[in-house]
Amino acid sequence: MLSIKKIKNINLYNLFILVFLISSCSSMNVTEEVVYDGGIRTVEASMQENTELDYETKAIFTNATVYFEFDKFNLNSKSLQTLKSAVSAMKDNQSIRITIAGHADERGTREYNLALGQRRADAVKDYFVLSGIDKNRISVKSYGEERPASFGSDEVSYSKNRRAEIN
Repeated sequence: MLSIKKIKNINLYNLFILVFLISSCSSMNVTEEVVYDGGIRTVEASMQENTELDYETKAIFTNATVYFEFDKFNLNSKSLQTLKSAVSAMKDNQSIRITIAGHADERGTREYNLALGQRRADAVKDYFVLSGIDKNRISVKSYGEERPASFGSDEVSYSKNRRAEIN
């Protein structure tokens, strides 16, 4: 009787070891996704009611940058916040003229990135026009991947290069 219990315990022990070894040999794929929020900046244009500005001698508009997702040219909510301030400044002063420069990261062909930069700049221009800004006050350029804001081959650098600059 004692020998039968011993054999059963050994078999259970061996079975446990076998299951453990088999489970530890199986592979498991773990993926990690990192979302970069590069501290998107907005432009806030405000003016006191009783203040008179001499538009000939004072800076009245600062540069603004709109960022885009990978291979996209649609405006997101952060982009719209930036653009609302810029539209407000342009409505307050009819003499402001802007240039919108579209950019892309280095992934993709030169021709594709030039076209993507153009679509990004056009999306920003379309927002201005739909907001009541005369299209003759806006010029558009595309630089594609030619003028990176950040050098590097990582997502942080790529996200800084996917942009439209308003000057």
